[in-house]
This record gives sequence, C-alpha cells and structure tokens, in this order.
Amino acid sequence: MSIALEHQWRWDISCQLHELALDAADRLGGGGARAALLRNLGEALRDGGSDVGRAAECFSEAIALFHSSGDAHGESDALGNLGILQRQQGELQNAAQTLTAAESLFRALPLERGLAWTLREKAVISRHHTHYTEALAQLDQAEALFAANEETRGVGWILRTRADTEKESTVGGCPLPRRWYTGPWPGRPVTSPPSQDPRWAAAHTHYEHAAQLLHAVQDHRGHTWTTLGLADMALYDGDPTAAELISRALQETDACGDHRGHSRALTLQVLLYAEAHRLSDAITLAEQALTGPRDHVGAAQTSFLLARLYGAAGRQHDALHTLQESRTHHRAAGMPFPDLPDTELCRTLNRRVPRAHRFRRHQ
Repeated sequence: MSIALEHQWRWDISCQLHELALDAADRLGGGGARAALLRNLGEALRDGGSDVGRAAECFSEAIALFHSSGDAHGESDALGNLGILQRQQGELQNAAQTLTAAESLFRALPLERGLAWTLREKAVISRHHTHYTEALAQLDQAEALFAANEETRGVGWILRTRADTEKESTVGGCPLPRRWYTGPWPGRPVTSPPSQDPRWAAAHTHYEHAAQLLHAVQDHRGHTWTTLGLADMALYDGDPTAAELISRALQETDACGDHRGHSRALTLQVLLYAEAHRLSDAITLAEQALTGPRDHVGAAQTSFLLARLYGAAGRQHDALHTLQESRTHHRAAGMPFPDLPDTELCRTLNRRVPRAHRFRRHQ
C-alpha cells in the first residue's frame, strides 16, 4: 500500500501502516521484510517531513540488513534514499559520499533506473557547489538512461533540474536579484541582466517542458517544484506573474504536505512582499521560513535574504547576526560565499529598499 498512500500524500497513515508491518515482520522473524519495510518507512518519514532523524535511522538499519543478507539491489536503493535525505538536509558532503556508494552498486548490478536517479541527485549537489558543467554532464547521463527506459517521470525531473542548473549558473548562485544586492558574489557575472543570457531562456524552456511531462504523469510534487523555479525566474525578471505562480505553489505544497517546498515558496513570497514595500511583512515571513525543516542550503539562502531585509529596515545588529548565520550555513553545505569580513559585507546590505517594482499592484 505504500505506493498508493504516497500518491495520496498520506504520509501519516503510511507511517502507521509500516509500523504495524514492522511489528508483524519482527514476530515472524522476517529479516528481509524488515529491511524493505524500514526503507519504505524512511521514505514516508522523509517525504512527510515528520521525523527526518528517525528516517535516517531507518535507512541506516535497512542498509546494514540488506548488506548482511547479500541483497545488493536493496542495499543500493536504501543508500540512494539516505543520500536523498542527506542532500535535502544540506549535508552535501555526506550525501555525495552516500550517493557515490549507491552509484557503484547500481553500476555493478546493473540497474539503470536507480543509477539515473542517483546521477540526478549528484547533479543537484554539483549545482549547489557551482560546478555547473559537471552537473550538466551528470544530467546528460541520467536523461539518456531515463529516455532509454521510456520513463517519462524521470525525464521530467531531469529537465527541471537542468533548468535549475541553467538558471543558477546565469546568476552564479546568488540568492538575490541584482536590484536587491549589488555586492560581491563568487561566480556571479557583473555585466548584462540574466534575461539577456541564452542560459536563462533555455532554463525557462526546460521548466515549461518539465511542467508538461510531470503534469501528464500526475507527479504533483515534481510539478510544484517546477512552478517554484518559474516563480523564481519571474521575480528576477520583475514579471508580475510571479505572484500567481507563488500563490499556486503555496497551495500545492500545502495539499501534498511538501514542507521543504512550502518553505521555498514562503521565501519567494518574502521577496514579493519586499518588492511591494511591505518590508515588515517580508521580515516576519522570512523569520517564519527559517523555522521550517532543517536544510543548510535553504537556510543559507533565506538567512541571506533576511539579512538584506534587516539592512533595509535599518536593523544593522540583526543584519550582521543573520549574515553570520548565512555564512555558517553556506560553509556547512560547502557552498561559495563572498570572501569578505562580515562587517564589510554587511555594509553592502544596509541600503535603501529598491524602487517598488510592478509587483506592487498585485498585493
């Protein structure tokens, strides 16, 4: 029933069901069943966001059980799932090691589907580390495997991740549009607006194609993250459609219990409020977004945005403290961060709010 409950986003019932099944397996002495159930329970706990610590314990025990029984297929799958959890929490170094171990098993089996998903996860890590060429090469391999196996859903996720990579490579991974932050950022171009870069147009095209494929296979979570990508692009471009896209993403993440997606949508809503000169509302919402699921990557970006908002509000002490938190999260995730002293970098944040953009009439 795990697949049916996953499609209905009933993570709570799925967890209860797997706990009952684990009890039955233990009474029957089914070690193989216990390993498979722990792997599935870990997925439900991770995707539902209810207890990621327990999810990690489930995956780790499942890995050990599969390994001791010589089940390389189960072990590789459990390793891949643990790697996804670590990546989602922003523990990118640990995730890369775990996913590399999974990749070795998938190649040896061979198991193309598992290998493709693992390569996609590794590409996300490469993107966060601004290794964009490496990320695109990993996505090329994964897309070829999905296409060869006629897996439309996988191709849709690859297209979305490719769009993420193209979008972020255009701005060097900087979490704020240039009109909000003109200070230094490693790898960020200093010339033309993103919209004039061919990678920006390619990202938009790939998001649109991904949205079509994921809608067709009814992958609501994947489709929502595509919407978030398009909303982010609209914010950078000053496009008023950002408001509608963010509203849709908030509704969709609520419906499917996607806590990480919801935090990301809140962060985009923060900038939308700020663009409309609702600075107090933006600060309150950014503070709320930072209380979401533990994730060094998301916290790194949101805390940098919050530091900028504090600076715009003249709250220099709060801006400096939050900037230091952002630096800590960037370092924990291995993500590039400006190589300047905090006090000097903070001065680039303590500037007036940009002129209200076209978002104002939509608020």
